[in-house]
Amino acid sequence: MQKTISAAVRKKKTKKTGGKPTPPRPSTVKYICLVCDEIENIPYQVVRDFDRMDDGDWAVPPQFACQKCGKIMYPEYYKGVHGFEYKVSDLR
Repeated sequence: MQKTISAAVRKKKTKKTGGKPTPPRPSTVKYICLVCDEIENIPYQVVRDFDRMDDGDWAVPPQFACQKCGKIMYPEYYKGVHGFEYKVSDLR
């Protein structure tokens, strides 16, 4: 009967990194109201969680309502979990 190698004896695979380093993530995402230009900084993790939960159109970023006028806010810049980049400058 053949003995199996215990988990402690197995050699752990290491991930090789190369190329450009990953830029640090922002702590907030700047959202701008499309109607009244109010600015809100929404925590990055909140935006990311909403992006992951949304099963809708990937071409539309996570959107929030403006606290001042109630209309739609759009991110100044945000790269979504599906690889899309959203910029308010694309709308204006």
